[in-house]
Amino acid sequence: MPQQLINLNPDLNRLQEEGYDIEVKGGHLVVRQIPYATPTKNIAFGTLICVLNYASPTKISTPPDHTIYFNGETPCNANGQPLDAIINNYNRIQLTSELLATHYFSSKPLSGNYPNYYEKIRTYAEILSINAKVIDGTVITKPFKKVLNENRSND
Repeated sequence: MPQQLINLNPDLNRLQEEGYDIEVKGGHLVVRQIPYATPTKNIAFGTLICVLNYASPTKISTPPDHTIYFNGETPCNANGQPLDAIINNYNRIQLTSELLATHYFSSKPLSGNYPNYYEKIRTYAEILSINAKVIDGTVITKPFKKVLNENRSND
């Protein structure tokens, strides 16, 4: 059912098609391998965890709010300073028996809420990864990005 839920919902499907490492687990959207800068100015990879808002057993609605959970070290800017502009809470939170969060983020868009899960995940992934990319320009946020074979012949 989790993969079917991804397939049946355009914003989740788009995240997966674009190469994000996503999974639906325990009523949450889990996005792994998000690069971020650590306090020691190194690059680490964390997990974004977002509560899913269901419209039906097979369809999701818009995100319930603008917040998201994160599992990893404290994310920082490229100078090693915590991203206090988005970090709402530093407490460990056991979301489910299998999902642990170490931070709670809040980055409200001008409209007040994200229109869909694609925009919400993309925005938070960019906020985190932009600082990792300053440290190492080769860092990618989409580990499963599809690569087109440009050497194919046209049959």
